Amino acid sequence: MRKLSSAGSLSSMEESFFLQASLDSSDSFSERRLSEATMTPYYLKSMTPSAFESTLRQKDSELASYMSRLASLESIRDSLAEELVKMTAEVEKLKSEAAMVPGLRTELEALRRRHSAALELMGERDEELEELRADIMDMKEMYREQVDMLINKIQISSSSAGAA
Repeated sequence: MRKLSSAGSLSSMEESFFLQASLDSSDSFSERRLSEATMTPYYLKSMTPSAFESTLRQKDSELASYMSRLASLESIRDSLAEELVKMTAEVEKLKSEAAMVPGLRTELEALRRRHSAALELMGERDEELEELRADIMDMKEMYREQVDMLINKIQISSSSAGAA
């Protein structure tokens, strides 16, 4: 979407240059109108029909040019209006997303605290598990020693009973 936006911005820049050029040329149009305003009705009456037709064709050509320019400017206006609508929608979307940021930060901090507490709890359980495993190993060793001691006592009592 960013590429479209920048392409639209590039086209907007071109359109603004076109608008500026149009405005510059409309200044010369105002100057032409002043010179035409000096054309008196007497001057118009003294024009030959071919000169009048030539002037009429020139005016038709100017009118067509202005109509074309008007259509172009309307097209530019419409495309700028579309871009404005798109940009406004994007701004609104970004504003709503930005409004969510503080809540998300709070939620993230809560999750980090829970994660830290869970890691601490797991560490404590691991320590407890190691202690229990060590206790089991000690108990097994003590049990083996007791079994060995009982076996030795039984062997001693059987050999002393067999000798007696």
